[in-house]
Amino acid sequence: MVIFCLSQNIASAQNISNEGTDFWAVFPSHDPFNTEANITIYITSKENSHVTVSCGTYSETQSIPANTAVPFTVTRDQAYIERIEANAILNNRAIHIKVTDGFPKVVAYAHIFAGRRSAASLILPVESLGQKYYSMNYTQDNQGRNYLTLVATEADTKLLLHELNGNILTINFTNAGDVYEYMLNNRNDLTGLYVEVDEAQANSCTKRFAAFSGSTSLTIECGDGRDPLYQQLYPTNSWGKEYGAAPFIDRKYIIRVLAAENNTSVNFNGQNFVLNKGEYLRQTDLIEPSYISSNKVISVAQYSYTQDCSAIGGGAITGDPDMVLLNPIEFNIKNVTMFSSDAENIVEKYINVVMKTSATGTFKINGSVPSGSWKIISANPLYSYIQVPINTLSSNLSANDGFNAIAYGFGRNESYAYSAGTNLATNNYLLIKNNVTNLDAPSACVGQPSDFKLVLPTPAISIIWQLDGGNVFSSPVTSPTIITGINGAVLYEYTYAANMIIPNVSQHIMTVKVQLQTVGTCLGNQNEYTYNFDVDPVPVAAFDPEKLQVCENDGIKFIDASSSQSPTKSVNKWVWDFGDNSPVSTEQNPVHKYTRSGSYEVKLSAGVDGGCMSDILPKLINVTVIPSPSIVFDAIDPICINAGSITVNQARETKGIPGSWTYSGNGITSTGLFDPKIAGLGIHTITYTFDNPTGCNDFKTQTIAVLDTAKFDLDKDIYILKGGEKRLDIRTYGPNANYKWSPSDGLSRDDVLNPVIFSSEQDREYTLTSVTDGNCSTTRKIIVHMIEKLEPSNAFSPNGDGKNDVWNIKYIETYPHTNVQIFNRYGQRVFYSDNYSASVFTGHFNGEALPVGTYYYIIDPKNGKPRLTGPLTLIR
Repeated sequence: MVIFCLSQNIASAQNISNEGTDFWAVFPSHDPFNTEANITIYITSKENSHVTVSCGTYSETQSIPANTAVPFTVTRDQAYIERIEANAILNNRAIHIKVTDGFPKVVAYAHIFAGRRSAASLILPVESLGQKYYSMNYTQDNQGRNYLTLVATEADTKLLLHELNGNILTINFTNAGDVYEYMLNNRNDLTGLYVEVDEAQANSCTKRFAAFSGSTSLTIECGDGRDPLYQQLYPTNSWGKEYGAAPFIDRKYIIRVLAAENNTSVNFNGQNFVLNKGEYLRQTDLIEPSYISSNKVISVAQYSYTQDCSAIGGGAITGDPDMVLLNPIEFNIKNVTMFSSDAENIVEKYINVVMKTSATGTFKINGSVPSGSWKIISANPLYSYIQVPINTLSSNLSANDGFNAIAYGFGRNESYAYSAGTNLATNNYLLIKNNVTNLDAPSACVGQPSDFKLVLPTPAISIIWQLDGGNVFSSPVTSPTIITGINGAVLYEYTYAANMIIPNVSQHIMTVKVQLQTVGTCLGNQNEYTYNFDVDPVPVAAFDPEKLQVCENDGIKFIDASSSQSPTKSVNKWVWDFGDNSPVSTEQNPVHKYTRSGSYEVKLSAGVDGGCMSDILPKLINVTVIPSPSIVFDAIDPICINAGSITVNQARETKGIPGSWTYSGNGITSTGLFDPKIAGLGIHTITYTFDNPTGCNDFKTQTIAVLDTAKFDLDKDIYILKGGEKRLDIRTYGPNANYKWSPSDGLSRDDVLNPVIFSSEQDREYTLTSVTDGNCSTTRKIIVHMIEKLEPSNAFSPNGDGKNDVWNIKYIETYPHTNVQIFNRYGQRVFYSDNYSASVFTGHFNGEALPVGTYYYIIDPKNGKPRLTGPLTLIR
């Protein structure tokens, strides 16, 4: 069988999940509150497994039922590191978690808890560990201390610890399980110091170790609530360049971004920063989701506040300080079984999930779509997040696409947070090449021939393979395939062309003995690697078309019913061939359009993560395609709101298919009569629907813009004294417009809104026309009346009652240069004005109110018209 589409090779993107068979954890120092804390190791698995947890004289073995969190309470006096034991090698103090040979991989978590003390971490398998780590901690208060705790996972491991002051400490581990807790006798924040394998040590290129960091206890930002911080560190080769962070539900949070190289450019929610080696960016009081990207690898930690100031907007809310290391988007997962602890007095438990917006519909918890709604990360809408309350100890998370998740819990002065699971980079691993599908994967497929591939950090001289402790196979070492690993590492790939067929579902161990070349400081020693791999069942493809008689414009939806044949994996790969020479589809339930009726052989192959693809399932279908109308709806020109009704006739069916049509939308009748006043201003959508007796209908939409006209506030009647002039005072609102007056006689200009009108011998009518940018016009008329003379009033009462408080001279505004003088009965001038419209007589002189009585005025128009004189009575 040949898979007709998939021929990809995924070795260059290979990574190791947090599932494994061999783990090391540690119980670091903490500051007790009345009660000393204990540590519990929780083990989960997708399948029934068997695990032993040991430390010193403590050893406990339990069966691990599928999808169940099983606790191992480690004896405190065998594992706990006292403060006074810091900065010294402690023999056999690490906690060893080992799956019984032949049993499936598991996931491990550690939870430290006591009264008012709680912290938890995901524990990483040995194969995912690295050679270099940076400590991630937080600003320490005066009671606790930051720490970095190191664990030897193999004998004769030499490490170099680079202190923040520039000093370098050498740490020599003799045995696997030895521990070293680095702690200063001060409050220094250890974030940014790093530790690495000593390159000068023999076999240094294959050495790995585990690292944990945190605080014995602290407050974060406020109050006196305290909790320890505890997280296993990711090696730098498992750092990424892209992270999403969802808020702790109903709480503020803090982010730290740590760089391992100089000139690391970081974009945090659209803001740019530059960090150098060991430097970190700190962002506080965050309540919205965050998206962080960089040009070089970074580590990102998320923190919860002390209970007293954790609430959004400030104030107290349940829960105390905690730290969780986030996983980069590059290392997301598709399936994990995790636990959510209730100890110690945890009353609220949640899971935050970040994944591609387009794939959120495939995410499930225990096989069901979670309650709650997904929210877009505004800084990068390609990703969304969800916050899900949890009330069980164990939860299985799964999706067809990758996701990142953290689990966290809060109680009164309690908290924990940790990664639910992740993928991690590694520099040596086993791949299985399926010779049927031509895919590389971590597992083999039942009954399908496979080769084995070994990826190494340096070239090999010889390789010996051994399956399940049986026969030894020595494959010739030829020139390796050089590949690029995660974060740009150069790796060397060797193939054992076994063409091996394994007939049943099973687990196996491949032991590989390798003589490495000497490259630089990496000595060419002989190394033995042990890899566990599964043999998965081959999925069975199945599908049905939703219907076979379809309209030409519609498509046939194909419903996938394939089975993975595995209780722990779901089908999440599909390759469809629709039998009409169209491109294949990789959707689960695709919709495909056929252009004509006929018989088509549709083929489906279904697969799961791990590379197993089903046999191709062919199915002959007879498709009937019913002709559908083809509609054209041309653009409709904009219309002015005062234009009156128009008939819309821009839509039509072009294939001559019989049927009836209707229009619908704001302001339009079914027959196409559109009234802009009914529709109103703005852009409106008009729908043209064509109904066919066969039921194959179609519709098209088009928009029409209703434009506004200019509007005016003006007087219809204007009065001007003969020989005078007056500037119009017309106010307008609405869109911008051009103006035109007709006739233009007697106007200072005919193309402005407010020209000056000069007097004439007789009354005159003017028409004002406005035309907007959208070519919408409107007209208004005014009549200019000619007045023979001024009409001054003979009395006024300036008493402040708002009536007749000034002396009124009717029509004087059309004589703008008129001279007005007022005298008292003694001939003293008490008022003078050269522009009475701007300066009127209010019955005052030199700031004092004039007495009641009779005054005399002289009005000189200064335009050749005779002067007016007469008495003026002032009344109070």
